[in-house]
Amino acid sequence: MTADIDTALLRALAAVARHGSINRAAAELGRSQPALSLQLRKLESHCGQTLLLRSTRGVALTPAGQALLPYAERIVSLAEQMVPAAPAAAPRLCRVGLIEDVVSQHLPRVLADFAATHPGLKLEAKVAPGRELSAAYRREELDLLIANPRLCGLEQAPAWAMECALPWLAAGGACPEEEELPLVLFAAPCSWRDAMLQALQLAGRRHRVVFESSSLLAVQAALEAGLGVGALLPDVASGKLRPLPPGSLPALPPVPLALYRRADRAGDPDLETLSRLFFRELSRLSA
Repeated sequence: MTADIDTALLRALAAVARHGSINRAAAELGRSQPALSLQLRKLESHCGQTLLLRSTRGVALTPAGQALLPYAERIVSLAEQMVPAAPAAAPRLCRVGLIEDVVSQHLPRVLADFAATHPGLKLEAKVAPGRELSAAYRREELDLLIANPRLCGLEQAPAWAMECALPWLAAGGACPEEEELPLVLFAAPCSWRDAMLQALQLAGRRHRVVFESSSLLAVQAALEAGLGVGALLPDVASGKLRPLPPGSLPALPPVPLALYRRADRAGDPDLETLSRLFFRELSRLSA
């Protein structure tokens, strides 16, 4: 029978994944760097696989580490739910800014886990383009923000950052054989739109825009209807909408995502839990 894994070892892995650094993860967990390194080696020994790649630029997860991470975050979250939260003196508000791509597939799971341990906390979610959200964050109208760090223009260092794959998708996963590739795009301004158009231009692939919208649901509907090809986060692929075969079109660069937390609430345990839950869910999309 497999021996049980110490939750502290999984907590160590999750912290290193968020920070990309053993030193910063150790500081968050209140441990020394050698002690945290020892925990990570114990976890690798238990799993019988290398989970981390160490370099002068920091620490990254191996494919085995990426596969374990969602389970580690889930187990840590469930362990925390076993400890009843202290009753709040008054209802508290947590304001979260999210780009639309994060909402449909991931927000329900985050809210379900968060509500289980914070029933008295009111969540307020604002869904909008990244530039609009970053402006609201600067006005201190948001406590957490998840957006593309290249577009939000914030000088503040994020609590965590990652890169998500951006595959080409089409109905049935079939690339149209038309001379001019039909494209389904987000309306400008959009970094994904720019990446698609630039990749096709550099490859010399002729194309035409057949549909565009600022709505994720509208873009997804156009793709599922077979109007053309487009690019969305990989978790959207299911049923009618599937990735194109490798090599069908030029590869697209990964999408950066980052979470920002207001400095005056840096030690807030509620925001820390919410931050970790979002990291757990979005890490499934890592490039």
